[in-house]
Amino acid sequence: MQTLLSSPYKAVLFDMDNTLFDFIASMKRGSAAAAEFLGVGTEEEIFSYYLRWKYHVEDHMNLQDFMIAHDCFSVEKYFAAVEVYEAAKHAGLVPYEGIRELLDALKAGGYKLGIVTDAYTYGADMRLDVCGLKEYFDVIVGYDMTGYKKPHHEPFECALSLLECEPHDALYVGDSIRRDIEPALAVGLTPVYAKYGDRNFFETNSGIPAKTLVAERPLDILKILQEPCF
Repeated sequence: MQTLLSSPYKAVLFDMDNTLFDFIASMKRGSAAAAEFLGVGTEEEIFSYYLRWKYHVEDHMNLQDFMIAHDCFSVEKYFAAVEVYEAAKHAGLVPYEGIRELLDALKAGGYKLGIVTDAYTYGADMRLDVCGLKEYFDVIVGYDMTGYKKPHHEPFECALSLLECEPHDALYVGDSIRRDIEPALAVGLTPVYAKYGDRNFFETNSGIPAKTLVAERPLDILKILQEPCF
């Protein structure tokens, strides 16, 4: 195995949305396009329906509820609006600056790479394909693989098992203190808070937990791995 970085780790696990790319902006694009197509409501109104947590954040039952509330629902119009939303959501979806360089360096260094996401696997595959990132990852653990969402420990443990790694062998990078950093610590992973991607305006937390490393930008993760006393 080629070794690029002198560190005790064998693997790096990543959250996906808002850690590798700005998914909030993507959802807002979809919401704006759906509002324009339907001729009612606004980007902010439709986006707020997806953030209610009544359903999964990506479940288009959210859009159906919006349409029913605005008296514009029909089956045909609903499916057309979903297509418009999805097309706009994926349009312009690109990795954050530095992500591709980071992943190139990690792969060259022989690290195993994995994704732990609350997205369904098919959704994760599609977004990673659009961004040209799917090839970098050895495993992708989506919600449908375990039936649990973060902060439950099972998704993290599933990824470690698939990569044949112990928790102390892996770094975990995520943008949410509650759903990424706290459970990663509890499982025994070394957590890296992706501060650059934190879009969790609907979460409240009491600060960054002790023993958490912080990345102000993606390439800081390489610096963290190169630090002799991290």
